[in-house]
Amino acid sequence: MEIKQSTRETILSIALDLFSLRGYESVGIQEIVDKSGITKPTLYHHFGSKRGLLDAIIADQGGKMHGIVERGAAYNHDLVMNLTLLTRELINFALTNQSFYRLHLALMSSAPETETYHAYLPLRTGINALLETMFIEASKDHGNMKGREKAYSETFQGMVRTWSTLIVNKELELTDDLLYKAVHQFMHGIFS
Repeated sequence: MEIKQSTRETILSIALDLFSLRGYESVGIQEIVDKSGITKPTLYHHFGSKRGLLDAIIADQGGKMHGIVERGAAYNHDLVMNLTLLTRELINFALTNQSFYRLHLALMSSAPETETYHAYLPLRTGINALLETMFIEASKDHGNMKGREKAYSETFQGMVRTWSTLIVNKELELTDDLLYKAVHQFMHGIFS
């Protein structure tokens, strides 16, 4: 039995697909309502504005990604295990949420003067704080890491984005061997 999506879910899904394909700035409200089969007042009722729609997408999908990082970054005195878990889970999230993953990439590189930068900043800041805290905790076990926690957080995220993009684009396949190599390559950089 097929479950019918609510109007709100339909609007979110269509807007997410459009934003991920063409970028937030390139998609107009009229296109979203036309593809959703609704009226502008219905969209405004649910989200208030185009920015409200973007905020709802970030809260929903970004909230899921934040949860993955929150669970995976809980330091357990085994940094390799933390990083392996995080890398696997974030790549799997990218694979199962490809439209949001592509939007995430675009939002991550938005210019600070843009609406999209400010919409995404709370999620980005939250994820960075979780990862930096993990690296701060790890530096207590590995003294040579001290003082470089922000750089490790950003570099780790860049590494995950690179591998995720290659896998989502079907240029590589996620295997245990690839995961091992990715994490260990990153770890060699930390300890060098």
